[in-house]
Amino acid sequence: MGGTWNRSIQIFRESLGVLRKDKELVLFPIISGIITLVLTLSFILPLAYFTGIKDGNWDNNPLYYVVIFLFYLVSYFVVIFFNTGLIACAHIRLNGGDPSFGDGVRYAAANLGKIAGWALISATVGMVLQAIRERGGIIGRIAAGIFGLAWNLLTFFVIPIMIFENLGVIESIKGSAALFKKTWGENVVLRFSLGLIMFVLGLAGIIPLLLAGLTKSVAVIIPVVAVVVLYWFALGILSASLNGIFAAALYNYARTGVVPQGYSPGVIAGAFEPKTSRGLFSR
Repeated sequence: MGGTWNRSIQIFRESLGVLRKDKELVLFPIISGIITLVLTLSFILPLAYFTGIKDGNWDNNPLYYVVIFLFYLVSYFVVIFFNTGLIACAHIRLNGGDPSFGDGVRYAAANLGKIAGWALISATVGMVLQAIRERGGIIGRIAAGIFGLAWNLLTFFVIPIMIFENLGVIESIKGSAALFKKTWGENVVLRFSLGLIMFVLGLAGIIPLLLAGLTKSVAVIIPVVAVVVLYWFALGILSASLNGIFAAALYNYARTGVVPQGYSPGVIAGAFEPKTSRGLFSR
């Protein structure tokens, strides 16, 4: 556990070091988040008034699923578009270049068709998981969670493969799954490393909320809640930026065998050490 925590801190620091060289990378998750928020607000009214939610009949109304699917599709397109730009810029930096925000946008714009295809598949998977959660009870929620996690791991490299190897969406999914299966041991741990750090930092925001609550003063609670919400929003932006950078770094090493600039060999190379068998299944 100590080794995992130390490795997580090292990944966080080195990814943050790359981000400091190109602070404009945070614009991608910021703009993506703002657009997604606007989309969410724009879908609330049609979802409430035309799908039967306000009358409690949404589960028998096909229009509900149509609206939800459209929301998923447009939201995924926005997120994938800006993730593509972020990963493209990170890839340029990790290979010694000096990217601009415009470079990332141009990469994403040049792959609109592929982004739309990947958004369509992602939205479809999201709808299937949503249906399983809603209709499968607690078992359905557990199954959807497990399948969703597996899907995210298998498709981790889809965007870099899609834009840097000029492959179609289906071929990119297959390529991402092949990379995952080849290196699934330490690779999985490393992918969750940044999430572990962000989770701990996020928990820290609960402390001022608890202290403010103890005062029972509205004048104290409201500003503290506002500051903590802004803090969590900033963490979300930072997390998205660092994850995009680290995804580009892992992909770069997977395809070239060269440790990207800004990362220690032990951090990146460790992600691609084959998992050894132990216990009953060892040889």
